[in-house]
Amino acid sequence: MERGIKPEYECFEMGHLDTILTMARKGQVPGAPMQFNFVLGVPGCTPATVDNLCWLVKNIPAGSTWTATGIGRYAFQLAAPAIVMGGNVRVGFEDNLYLERGVLAKSNGELVDKVVRMAKLLGREVANSDEAREILGLKKR
Repeated sequence: MERGIKPEYECFEMGHLDTILTMARKGQVPGAPMQFNFVLGVPGCTPATVDNLCWLVKNIPAGSTWTATGIGRYAFQLAAPAIVMGGNVRVGFEDNLYLERGVLAKSNGELVDKVVRMAKLLGREVANSDEAREILGLKKR
């Protein structure tokens, strides 16, 4: 953190959370407050369900922040509960190419715009870059 860099711990499996928390308790990785990214819906990994997202969120250290990433068709299905639960959302071509079934997005910006519209419809404000840095506990530029 002395250089303003904070790790994000990606969890593709529920067991990844236990591994990260064990490493933090042993001082092997920076501990709380932590930033997690729950990547759900990868074939062979944790399914993208609200129950699984809730379990993960309930088991992170107090004061930590988190992001939900739904893979493929789960991108927006997971974004909505993440927004309502007070989390953050990651979208982009790395995880999903479609705005909706059969409609390819033209850019990452289109995917982001859809999540911004969802957040506004669900009553959540979207952070600007300075606000995001504050939420994540990062130094201002």
